[in-house]
Amino acid sequence: MKVLLVVVDGLAYHLMERFIHQLPAIQEMAENGVYGPLESTFPSITPVALASLFTGVSPKVHGVVAPRIFVKGRKIQSSISAFSSNSLLVDPLWTILGRKGYRVMVTSAPQALPDKWKLDNVILFDPYKAKLKKCSESIVLKEGENEFLGMKWSVKGEDRAYLVQVEGREFKVEKDSWLGPLELDGKCGEEELKFSVFLHGNNHGVYVTPPAFLNFKWGNNRELLLEVWENVVKRVGMLLDGDYKGLNKGIISFDEYLKTAELSFNFFVEYSLYLLRKRDWDFGITYLPIVDNLQHLLYGVDDGKALDFIFEAYKMADKFLMLHRGLAENIFLCSDHGITKIKKRVYVNKILERLNVLKMDDGKINWGKTKAYYGGGGMIRINLRDREEAGVVYPKEYQKLVRYIVKNLEELKDDGESIFTGIYMRDTPASDRQGDIELSIRDYYSLSSNVDHENEIDPVRPYSTSTGDHGFYRKEDLYGIVLGSGPSLAKGRKIKAKIIDIAPTILKIMDVQGSKMEGRVLVEALSNGGQE
Repeated sequence: MKVLLVVVDGLAYHLMERFIHQLPAIQEMAENGVYGPLESTFPSITPVALASLFTGVSPKVHGVVAPRIFVKGRKIQSSISAFSSNSLLVDPLWTILGRKGYRVMVTSAPQALPDKWKLDNVILFDPYKAKLKKCSESIVLKEGENEFLGMKWSVKGEDRAYLVQVEGREFKVEKDSWLGPLELDGKCGEEELKFSVFLHGNNHGVYVTPPAFLNFKWGNNRELLLEVWENVVKRVGMLLDGDYKGLNKGIISFDEYLKTAELSFNFFVEYSLYLLRKRDWDFGITYLPIVDNLQHLLYGVDDGKALDFIFEAYKMADKFLMLHRGLAENIFLCSDHGITKIKKRVYVNKILERLNVLKMDDGKINWGKTKAYYGGGGMIRINLRDREEAGVVYPKEYQKLVRYIVKNLEELKDDGESIFTGIYMRDTPASDRQGDIELSIRDYYSLSSNVDHENEIDPVRPYSTSTGDHGFYRKEDLYGIVLGSGPSLAKGRKIKAKIIDIAPTILKIMDVQGSKMEGRVLVEALSNGGQE
């Protein structure tokens, strides 16, 4: 029997308990299957938690401990991305099952690519790799001449419309209307690629959504990737998230942001269904980001309206589940974490810059003069000689530098109170995948690794910046949900599980034994109690 794992990023157990009676597909599945809170990893950050979901082991074992993973012999700025298969130290579900002869379809997973396993019966996709650094942010084209993605864009305003000329083509964009998806040819650096965007006329000019590129890097099956482009992307576009950066920079309104979130939902629905219907498979993984998008932006807004928008995202997740229910006999729906409110963001690299241990030149980090860097996940790493390639800090300077940074972090206060609830420093340099200084933050504060920011601490701005977060709080953000139904699963049973328990339970259902996982088989979730 087929098993499908539906991952909905950010579905929070405490909110699901509030909404479930208005979510028909989820409620029916809970009543006829198993349902309960799913305890995430610490930190409960998406790539860290999903790596545990897919491997059945804790972060210290699978190696995905933070968004940026520091290892000996690499430049500090070239740390391994958690959104890469190179970050994994153990095999995930798709590899274990693939080696047992099962046909596997992964529509989206942060550690799926590049395909380092090369199994003919395993299809791996990660549409987020259709985004290219420095080329996948939105823009507003002003009236007159503009340059974007290596092309000249001409915009002329009319009474209630804009005329846009690019590549010898002309588009009429009505104000307050959306045009697209459009497939165009452009350049990112020296690479010439097709890309997909929507256009929207607003009071500032013509808004161009974040481009997604046909770069053939977001799937391990070139032929199938091209089919997706032709049959899905050309029809519904390829927005991968709501355009948070565009909203944050003030180039789009909140209403425009909601439209980009809707377009993202449309893509993931059509894309997922296309792949899962196009090929035969025994085990599949699919993914939806929309709930996490809206919760990050809105969960800390206390005006009464924000929760209504979040509820709409939960209804989209319910529709996503409903559309996938008929694709497999056994279905699990899991989320990687919950959400908690924040009121202020702390920009750790701005603090390090003030302490003169991180150097900026023309808006970019000068790595040749930078002694310490915050890469996310609560970890500050020293740019150490003989550990980091091109490191600048001599080992004999290490302890003095670490203590200097810690002393200043301990003295940092906001509204008269310390910001950090815990600061752990290593007397000797950290090993691979560790921080030399590790931080935990107080309630209602969030840590950011951004460097292109003016202040060290900033209040959140409702409907413009993130007001919800997850990762370090061990509160409501620690609990997502697990939901499952099918012939192999118990009926009408409330369960409690850890995120590392899902993979061994799936392997049990698929009769695969011998994999060493820290998680346990959820025998109480199985229809036969785990008996053969």
